[in-house]
Amino acid sequence: MKKSPNFFALNVFFFIAFLLSFNLFSQKKDSIVFYLDNAKKENKFLYLKRAIALSEELKNDSLIKKAAVAHARASYFAKNTVGLAFSKNTLLKHFKSSKDSFSLGKAYHLEALNYKLKNNLDSSFYYYQESKNIFIGLKDSVEVGRRLLSMAILQVKELDYLGSETTAVEGLKYIEPAQQKEYRTLISLYQTLGNALGHLNRPEESRASYIKAREMAKFNPIKSRRDINYLNLYNNIGATYVDEKNYEKAISLFEEGLRFDSVAIKYPRQYQNLLGSLSSVYCRQGKIKKAIAGYKTVLLGRQKSNYYYGQSVSHSLLAEAYLKTKQYALAKKHALKGLELGKQTRNTEQVLECYQFLSELSQGETAKKYFKAYVKLSDSLFARERYRKNQFAKVKYETEKKEKENINLKQENERNELLLESEKQQKTIGWLFAGAGVLCIGFGLSVVNSRRKKMLFDAKMQQIEAREKERQQIAKSLHDEVAGDIRMLHLKLAKTKQIEEAKSLDTIKENVRNLSHQLSSESFDKVSFKDQIIGLVSDYFEPDFRIKIQDIDSVDTQKVNNAIKRTLFLCARESIQNAKKYANAKELILSFKQTKKTVILSIADNGLGFDTQAKKNGIGLKNMKERVEEINGVFSVESELEKGTKITIEIAKNGK
Repeated sequence: MKKSPNFFALNVFFFIAFLLSFNLFSQKKDSIVFYLDNAKKENKFLYLKRAIALSEELKNDSLIKKAAVAHARASYFAKNTVGLAFSKNTLLKHFKSSKDSFSLGKAYHLEALNYKLKNNLDSSFYYYQESKNIFIGLKDSVEVGRRLLSMAILQVKELDYLGSETTAVEGLKYIEPAQQKEYRTLISLYQTLGNALGHLNRPEESRASYIKAREMAKFNPIKSRRDINYLNLYNNIGATYVDEKNYEKAISLFEEGLRFDSVAIKYPRQYQNLLGSLSSVYCRQGKIKKAIAGYKTVLLGRQKSNYYYGQSVSHSLLAEAYLKTKQYALAKKHALKGLELGKQTRNTEQVLECYQFLSELSQGETAKKYFKAYVKLSDSLFARERYRKNQFAKVKYETEKKEKENINLKQENERNELLLESEKQQKTIGWLFAGAGVLCIGFGLSVVNSRRKKMLFDAKMQQIEAREKERQQIAKSLHDEVAGDIRMLHLKLAKTKQIEEAKSLDTIKENVRNLSHQLSSESFDKVSFKDQIIGLVSDYFEPDFRIKIQDIDSVDTQKVNNAIKRTLFLCARESIQNAKKYANAKELILSFKQTKKTVILSIADNGLGFDTQAKKNGIGLKNMKERVEEINGVFSVESELEKGTKITIEIAKNGK
């Protein structure tokens, strides 16, 4: 059969069209590779965005992910939160269209980094956990291990050392099988674990982790980075010997690191750390002149490089050294400078030390001022440490609980579908009889249940009150009696020059005081609910943050259970703190109302507001909701972006 000329012409047309489209595809793909390879300096973000746009145009999954991650990496190192958000949204859009869970896991990772740059560590930890769970589902052990590393580092930073130890060990289980391929992650995990163990006063275990990190450093093919790893680990391993008071071994390690070829020029930051550590050992040994000389050299190097955080540490160490040699003028000079730089760089540890030095170096009202500042900062640091530990533990618990609930819900849905199919086969008359029986039983149960709820509520109130009274008594005894006796004994020991024993007692005193803070709570027996609310408002009231109280006298608080009043007070305090710290509110109104059966508190602010449909709206709101629901109350939140937030709490007086 002879084919027509039109048939051949049509084939030629399609063939040419195919060649043109293939050529266009290849050109676009080459352009993406070009943009990714040449995204440097001033063209960096422009080229990376072009690479993302072309990848989306080609609908090439691997290139979309590669370009978005490259843009995110550049944004993070530039501390560009807008760029991170753009990369995250690109990956979320890709996930919605392709259902590629890798993109969702990376999007959560970028959200965690964004919150980290904003210093919102609760949210950062939450999204690290969410990202980790996605990659566990994908069985991507490398990504899981990297998320666990980020979480462990964050926990060390926030003083949650036990939590960091657990997280780092979990990360090692995922990464260790990769060994040489993932040497950088392994080095960081072992170092982070060593840091946590060191803070937990377990120097031998800490040293073992640092030594494992040193073994992995040999796989780093880049000499400069490998040298930095080794120098950092000389310093860290030496610190474990300092903790054991094996000063000679520590000195030998610090000096070995300082003998590196041209270390002061090639690696000034590591040189300064090693020399500073060596000088600290000299100071402990009583070789104060050698210590001061080393501290001065380190300070000079940090001043040349404008390393202000490190300068605050150097000034604090010099203040301590001069104080030991009774050179009080120099000690005060460095303590003041360390305090200034510590505040500037948010180095709270050095700020605390400088306050302590200045309280010892000053007299009269000035000394009292510095001592009060020291106590206030010490208390706030302790409160933050305790809060972070609880928050991180709660985030891990809630996300894991959510995963289990999702699995259980899926299984339950499957069982329900089978049951529903079976029930459809039943006769209509059977349903009618069953329905009538259920109605009768339900009515009877509702009456019994109502009475039972009242009895349970009363019993719960009594338990809560008894528990609070017991905690108040223990806290009072610890604070007034035990801490007071320890304080007197501490002063006696100090006067008799028993310095080490006095230091030990001082540590015990701080532990007792912290424990009393944990146990103490608000009491309404001596100070009325109204006066405590007024006091709370006074504590937070400022010219640019006005707080109003409405209709508090409409509530007869004498007839309201203390557990209910305590819940209302704690919710009011949490809301005021959130409105001031996070919502940038200028005004907040506390409105009270009482009905025949309930007490109602409404808290409204004119702050930034938030999306109530978001998966995570903050641990503070969850805590308030749990407190209210524990005593059978109802908790609701209304909020819109830029339109403020309104929280309504309604609690029944008798639990019904």
